[in-house]
Amino acid sequence: MLKIQFPRTQKGIYFWFLAFSSFLMLFSLATLLGAAGELSSSSSDLKNLKVVMPSLEEYVNSQAIDYRLNNTTLNTRRLKPSDIPKLADDAVVTVSVDDAVNRAFQYFAEFENKRSGPILTVTTPNVESVEPGSPADIAGVKPGDLILFVSSIKIESAMGYYQALNEKLSSETSLKLLRNKQNNISLAMKNPNRTSINGSNSGIKFAAPPEAVYVTELDSKRMADQYRREMLPAISIDWRSEAANNLMQSAKRLNLIAKAVIDPTGSSPSKIQTKDLLSWQHKKVLERIDVYFSQRRKIENTNAVYLTGMGDAVVGFVCSLIIFIIAAALFWYQRRIAGNKS
Repeated sequence: MLKIQFPRTQKGIYFWFLAFSSFLMLFSLATLLGAAGELSSSSSDLKNLKVVMPSLEEYVNSQAIDYRLNNTTLNTRRLKPSDIPKLADDAVVTVSVDDAVNRAFQYFAEFENKRSGPILTVTTPNVESVEPGSPADIAGVKPGDLILFVSSIKIESAMGYYQALNEKLSSETSLKLLRNKQNNISLAMKNPNRTSINGSNSGIKFAAPPEAVYVTELDSKRMADQYRREMLPAISIDWRSEAANNLMQSAKRLNLIAKAVIDPTGSSPSKIQTKDLLSWQHKKVLERIDVYFSQRRKIENTNAVYLTGMGDAVVGFVCSLIIFIIAAALFWYQRRIAGNKS
């Protein structure tokens, strides 16, 4: 009987074809796993990407140093990281945006009054100027007048005047003045719109350094409203709550700074004001949101490249798998026929 046998070289071709397809499949599998790993890593980077809110320590490090050319000027210094108290973990509680803003400016007001208090306490209540149309102007208060009494409270300093007005808020307040160092005058300040008279709207300005301010509760609310109108809308809505809470925490830490550090009458007071910190914090929040979006775009572009590579790797793996299956089938079929013929 005639027997047909495949040549040995033919058998070798099937074997090497199978070996090559196996290598091709393993290589495409490795490429697929590598592409999947890169895509997973990039996706993880995108998931972990976030806006890091600024801290008081960063603000301190960003300040320039004051240089004094002579010894005639008060020896001030900048705030130091060591001056800033930490907040306990249980003291950092996230609240709503409105609550955070309100509390932040309450802390700022307390800080400003603590910072300015030593100056205003030693500032005599001599009227430096009167705002036109203010309750004091309407009542007849003039520059040069010395405030003696607010209602029945004796006034000995500018701080005493502010505190007396805020002790009993009213739309009408009586004053006793000393004019021209000899005439005692009694006046009544009235607010035409019937709102309470306080240190910021009475219209009286004392001869105190411009950096010395007294912030009333109404001032605090006004500044909070101004922040909501002018600054908060500039922050992306996704980060407004975080930014407001960050501001609140910074304000709270600022207010906890030891009074000795910021006392302007001390030997080496720290130079810091709320307006400077507020402006810096807002600028940094906007910068970091911009950085976030810039990094996000880069990662998303990288993800698109990895996703394309992933698609190519899947196609390559499927093709190599098909080739491997064909090679394996041919090799098995060749072995089966060779076995039957033998």
